[in-house]
Amino acid sequence: MNALVFPLQGLTIIVCLGVLLHLQFGRTGIVNFGVVGFSGLGMYTTGILVVNYEVPFALALLIATALTGLVAFLLGLLILNLESEAVLVATLAFSTIVFYLVTSESWLTEGVVGLGTVPRPFDVGDTSTSQLLFLLVLVAIAAALLVYAARLQHAPYGRLLFSIQDNETLSRSLGKPTFRHKLVFFTVTCAAMGAIGGLDASVNQFLVPRLLTADLTFVVWIALVLGGRKRVFGAVLGTLLTVGIFDIVIELYVDVPREFAQQLPNVQLMLFGLTLILVILFRPQGLLGERRRKPQDSPTAESRKKVQA
Repeated sequence: MNALVFPLQGLTIIVCLGVLLHLQFGRTGIVNFGVVGFSGLGMYTTGILVVNYEVPFALALLIATALTGLVAFLLGLLILNLESEAVLVATLAFSTIVFYLVTSESWLTEGVVGLGTVPRPFDVGDTSTSQLLFLLVLVAIAAALLVYAARLQHAPYGRLLFSIQDNETLSRSLGKPTFRHKLVFFTVTCAAMGAIGGLDASVNQFLVPRLLTADLTFVVWIALVLGGRKRVFGAVLGTLLTVGIFDIVIELYVDVPREFAQQLPNVQLMLFGLTLILVILFRPQGLLGERRRKPQDSPTAESRKKVQA
């Protein structure tokens, strides 16, 4: 059971980030390829405050969340009125900046040596009990995000966000301050990513720059697209079919020969990429979404049949 708790914590972190990305991309159409940048900023801010300055974990997490939200607000002011491709490049560049700052500013982050040890926010004496309690807290946070996403789907504000995604020009012509809504929503969800990153600092406990590579962003995106970006439980299903299978089932329960074990992460990313390509080709709405219409089943084809009849 103890060996299972840590990967489950990591899986729950991915679910939380996937739900937040669903809110940004699936609801509002914001193409955020800087997931690891925002979560990493929260992670290292929390770690630095707790380890270097002995700030209580709860206060450090609050400061990290506020700082990530402030950075997201300033970045959003610059990019959210641009095309989706520009937003993608800008957020990806932001995550790269965070990575190189963490690597180069070793006086603050310890660089490649690593920063630690970040304590767990709940310490009840027994390590196993503390880890299990922390896992339950992470699951509760993931459940709360899912409930919020589900309720937002049918709320007036959620319909407003959908209208911005589907036709922002039309929404703006109806008097809706679309840029302001996008900026506020982007700021809040990115701040939440920073909070999740701060919690992830306690999961990893020892922070190194490799935790901030683009792999995390790609895994979250693949999980969301695989499950269905417009579906509330899309991130959950996608995470279970990717991270769950590789990081839990295969690593813990499959006897992989030692000579192939080192190549497993590379094989994992290759299979993730192949899966993403196949989903985009044959199930662009994800496993929980609708299938792509066949040409003969499209509304235009149906209308043509009725006319011919």
